[in-house]
Amino acid sequence: MPNKKNPPASVAADPFAFSFIRMAPRPARPRESGLTIIGDRGVGLARTADLIESAGDHIDFFKFGMGTYRVMRPDFIRRKVAMLKEAGIRVFFAGDITEAAFMQGVSKRFYAEVKAFGADAVEVSSAQVAMPLEDKCRLIGMARDAGLEVVAEAGQKGAEDWTRSVAYIARQIEAYQKAGAWKVLVQADGISEDVETSRWDVILNIAARFDIKDLIFQAKDSAAQKWYVGTLGNAVNLDVEDHQVIELELARRGIRGRHIFGLVGSLETN
Repeated sequence: MPNKKNPPASVAADPFAFSFIRMAPRPARPRESGLTIIGDRGVGLARTADLIESAGDHIDFFKFGMGTYRVMRPDFIRRKVAMLKEAGIRVFFAGDITEAAFMQGVSKRFYAEVKAFGADAVEVSSAQVAMPLEDKCRLIGMARDAGLEVVAEAGQKGAEDWTRSVAYIARQIEAYQKAGAWKVLVQADGISEDVETSRWDVILNIAARFDIKDLIFQAKDSAAQKWYVGTLGNAVNLDVEDHQVIELELARRGIRGRHIFGLVGSLETN
């Protein structure tokens, strides 16, 4: 029986303050599920260092998003990547520049450059540019040939109607996985963003067909994050903003909101 001399293993392994207070367990990084991915909007090294110090233990991936890296100096990007990787945070590049490279016929060179900057992965998306599914799958193969893991995006920014056919979404996901995508990111537009009523029925249909550990869901607001954790559990992979990391981790640990003190469960150990 656990006692003061022989505390439970989960408590003994807990590196955080007040470790005598139990909370839902989480696997240690690096992990393949329960990922927290944050989107970068071009913040500087000082803010990145602050984020690492306060919440780095709970961040799995740092996403250079919105194409911000196109207007940054190479040395700054290298220093930022090095800082993140030293903290055990993996890096991937996303945003409009990935699609601009496709439009300009320089995707192969783009992926080589991303790899040279020390990134672990790259996003293959068609949020702004319409492209055939076959071309998108070829891009996945091209990125993998460059030594990168691939996060393939399903969905369309600013287009709610992409959610009308779950069968087509499933076809996309199956094609991306067959092409070698590491994870598939499900776009929030049309699901929980820019809609009057959230389309959780679409997410449930996707979750019924695929292992959620192979998917990443965008969840940029607290209500969406609560739904995902409360419905799919704390092993769900979520793409959030940098200021939401601690709030999300509290939800995953079962010590926030209606999930207070252990009502979120997991068989994983700390």
